[in-house]
Amino acid sequence: MNRAPLFPFIAIGFLLLLPAGAGRVLLDLAGGLFVVLLILPILLGGLGWVGWKVLQARMQTCSACGAVGFGSNLQCSVCGTPYSSTVESDQLNSFSIPASDLTIDITAQDVDSDA
Repeated sequence: MNRAPLFPFIAIGFLLLLPAGAGRVLLDLAGGLFVVLLILPILLGGLGWVGWKVLQARMQTCSACGAVGFGSNLQCSVCGTPYSSTVESDQLNSFSIPASDLTIDITAQDVDSDA
């Protein structure tokens, strides 16, 4: 079985233990890498959260069908209803038709399949 030589590991160990410039450079490099590996996920998570909040601020809900779309569109891409401001949607909700007038009654019928 091939084993890795111990000399490089022993040399790195001595460099870390010696209060020389090379030992300090290795310790500073290891500390910098640790900080980068610790901070990088936190930064990326924060940027993702800010991006999601910006995206949410630009989204609008259609008052007719409830589909969500971007505010840059002038009308809903699902039903074609124009997007309205919050004041107009409050006025539409106050003069809405009762749901009982919009329901459809369905009755079941037996069908004979004697063909």
